[in-house]
Amino acid sequence: MRVFNFERSHLMIILISSFVIISCSNNYTEDIKRGSAYDYEPGLPELWFEPAGVITTEGIPVIKVAGTIPKSSLIYKNADDVLSASISVNIEVINTNTGQSTSDTFKETIAQNERQSALNDELYNFYKEYEVSPGTFDVIVSVMDQATGKLVIREKTAAIPDLSDGVQNVTNIRLLAKGIGNTDDFVPIPTYDVNNTADSLKFEFQVANTTNNRSPLTFNARLLKFRADTTIATPMTYTNRSASSIEYKGIDMRDYEVIQSTQRELTQRGNVTVEFVFDNLQEGNYRFEVGQNLNEKDRLYKARDFSIKGENYPLVQSAQELAEPLIYIMDPEEYEQLIRIQKEDSLKKAIDRFWLSNIENSSLAKSTISMYYSRVEEANKLFSNFKEGWKTDMGMVYILFGPPFYQTKSLNEMKWAYSYDLSAPEYNFIFRRQKSRSDVYPFEHYVLQRDNVYFQLEYRVRELWLSGGIITATL
Repeated sequence: MRVFNFERSHLMIILISSFVIISCSNNYTEDIKRGSAYDYEPGLPELWFEPAGVITTEGIPVIKVAGTIPKSSLIYKNADDVLSASISVNIEVINTNTGQSTSDTFKETIAQNERQSALNDELYNFYKEYEVSPGTFDVIVSVMDQATGKLVIREKTAAIPDLSDGVQNVTNIRLLAKGIGNTDDFVPIPTYDVNNTADSLKFEFQVANTTNNRSPLTFNARLLKFRADTTIATPMTYTNRSASSIEYKGIDMRDYEVIQSTQRELTQRGNVTVEFVFDNLQEGNYRFEVGQNLNEKDRLYKARDFSIKGENYPLVQSAQELAEPLIYIMDPEEYEQLIRIQKEDSLKKAIDRFWLSNIENSSLAKSTISMYYSRVEEANKLFSNFKEGWKTDMGMVYILFGPPFYQTKSLNEMKWAYSYDLSAPEYNFIFRRQKSRSDVYPFEHYVLQRDNVYFQLEYRVRELWLSGGIITATL
């Protein structure tokens, strides 16, 4: 695990020389951003994107759109031993103040070597900039997979302040990352989750100060780390968790450690771009925030939440990522021995031995392994929050049993049924959340109501996985 290096973290302030003449409210954006959700829908191309309103060094208002499409979510066709997918991307930027809009469409062919796995960690990234007038914006991005004609549409908001009447303002914070040993520029991160292969993170925002008040503008910035549950879901027959425990609450945004804090004083008028860079953050949940009074979240307050997770997250690629989810179907002692293996090659061989020693038919083993890890990845995209989706209670049930036949949801309760007989308790799972979503509890965190009635069902589904019978079985 990397150690945070205080000496290498640094601050860079870039002055934008021009005094931009631009009018909108100081509260034009949401205070806290958490990036794009996965919004996973099986069979559709995946899209993560985040817009940002900035003012360039030449004083031009610009909407920047950073988007990511996982290549594994596309359909590939074989031509001359090369697999390729074709996509069409449409971006529409609508100024909600003036009604003016900008539309842009482009197509891309994405090649993939035929011998590579369809489930790989390669991402297609696109970055676009559009000159606009100041205001608030709806940014709509759609992606169509040309092979299937299936379309996914996502919408987000952004804003650019108008400084002509004299305002003090802080824009939303952009999160960018640079990989280990990468000497290229930082790339935008549109999601809440950041892979731990990023050894440097940059937070970029702009401070607008065009009031007639000649006194300096003072603002504070700090990086917080939140205490959160990182444990793997326990078996369905275990004792229910205490409502006061961190495992039940999941995360409490009032319980944090200040990693670093600083104060800056801006004396110049105009628009200033500020950048903070942090190196080697450990896995966990964080918030970078700026404002004049951070404890009271004053009118200049802005924040960007993020989480450092595994190197390929939400995909499952490394030996460790393949080993850890086996806890749901392995004997506890066997699992402990597996996790203690340090070498990547040795761990991968031990995982292979586990599967093939239980499922002797190699073809059946291959199909079972593919189904298991596909569900792990789907759980990451469906239930990801302050911890990996596969570790959550919903993730555990989803991996073992797949999507429910039937689902009902009330204010603080969700019920999954794996039988059309809703009166059969052993085939119905109830998940409850302790808190409604708020700044303190911002995630949809549901806890399984555990019961001994699941003992036989849990045993039976594990045996189906270990025999390969899960491929054709009905519970």
